[in-house]
Amino acid sequence: MHLPRRFTAAVGSSLKLKVGSFIVALLGLTIGIAPWSAIKLQEHELLRSSEDRLRALHGMLSKTIIATCMLTGDPQSVQRVMESMGNHADIESVRLLDGKGIVKYSSQSAERGTRLSQSELARYYGHVDPLVLKEGSTPIHTLVQPVFNQPACHTCHDANQKILGVLQVSLSLDRMFGQLSALKRLAFIASLLSLVVIAVGVWMALTLFVDQPMQQLVEVMQSAEHGDLSARAQVNSKDEIGRLARNFNDMISRLDAAQRELESYHQEQLARADRLATIGEMAAAIAHEIRNPLTGIRGVLSVLSRDFPAEDPRREVVGQTHLLIDRLNKSVEDILHYSRPSLPQLQTVTLDEIVDRAAALVEGEAKKKRVRLIQETDRTRNGSGEPAVVRADPYQIQQVVVNLILNAIQATPAEGQVSLRTQVVEHEGAPKRACIEIADSGKGMTPEEVAKAFQPFFSTKAQGTGLGLAIAKQIVEQHQGEISLRSESGQGTHVVVALPAASSTDPQP
Repeated sequence: MHLPRRFTAAVGSSLKLKVGSFIVALLGLTIGIAPWSAIKLQEHELLRSSEDRLRALHGMLSKTIIATCMLTGDPQSVQRVMESMGNHADIESVRLLDGKGIVKYSSQSAERGTRLSQSELARYYGHVDPLVLKEGSTPIHTLVQPVFNQPACHTCHDANQKILGVLQVSLSLDRMFGQLSALKRLAFIASLLSLVVIAVGVWMALTLFVDQPMQQLVEVMQSAEHGDLSARAQVNSKDEIGRLARNFNDMISRLDAAQRELESYHQEQLARADRLATIGEMAAAIAHEIRNPLTGIRGVLSVLSRDFPAEDPRREVVGQTHLLIDRLNKSVEDILHYSRPSLPQLQTVTLDEIVDRAAALVEGEAKKKRVRLIQETDRTRNGSGEPAVVRADPYQIQQVVVNLILNAIQATPAEGQVSLRTQVVEHEGAPKRACIEIADSGKGMTPEEVAKAFQPFFSTKAQGTGLGLAIAKQIVEQHQGEISLRSESGQGTHVVVALPAASSTDPQP
């Protein structure tokens, strides 16, 4: 029961066996049809030749018997001619019948005087033209032709009688069919041997030119699959398999180069991450040590400035010093937040509320730089659309939005604008995302700057730690969201913060 299935599976999994079987079957069909067609054509030609020979023999006998013997009035001569012709190798029988179906003369003398059967009378008589018959399944050709009354025959026969009798000549085809049988056997053996030789040759050719190169290529592929990218296929032919092997080698070489480059980049990133971690730890320690003295310095300055008169120029110096201390505190807070991020305290909140509070916080900075803030929220859309609701820490997300809006304001020239937009985005096959989009009309960024925008300590501004976008990305990713930036030089910058959308009916924790 399992043997046919195993054979079918073996045939289906072997290219050499499938191609070889197809070629052998095609050649076997061709080799079988061609000799068989030739033999059938030869058989047809032999039968036609036998018929021509039979007609010639019949004509010769007719002339010999009628012209030579019967006109001389010697019936014994007719019988001797009949018997002489009957001794010929391929002549089965010769008979001369009278008009009533009685055998007058025959190559077999015992038949003389016998009468034909009704079936033979029906077959032999009533035909004016020569009639060629094949006697059943016996390989015998019989030619039956009437003997017409001639003027020379009127001395012995009535002149009104048109047909005097029938001359029958039967020719045996045993020898011819024996030769055809021998030819068929020879053709079968020759075809079988040719098919065996061709099958062996095809099998060896497929093994040498297809199977072995393919096996080598498969082994190299398996080695590459297991991680050995130094393996190469040693196929030097110029055919399709050779081209396949060369293309595979080129692909493996490119993969090897890409892997080496990726490993180098990975090592570089690991080293950079290690350095950043070390720097972050050092910066956090230093920031922690700096924060308390800064607070003390600010307090001391506040105490000292109380005794200054209102018009004293030292008050302005103290105010500028306070601003510098605030900048230092902001930098310290950024470093501490990035090196020691706090876990978000999740709440169900709408992004419109967060954007409203963030916009209120930066409104003064926008007016100072004469930059317009344009908000497009659920309310500004006249209540149309689905409100953008998320499960998030509102203070951390607000920190992200404030940072992004301040960056946009600082990058936008006077009389420019910064657009704020909240919306729910849904793609087929993906969960809904609540998005905050911040776009400015500033100078934009170069592709190199865009590629490094979220890297820690990278900044395009003269002041700042370069941690703003890095902290924003860190907070957004803690909320299972994504932040993306798109910018071109002279075309402004467009930042999108996408968070998993929630429902306003979700319970509070």
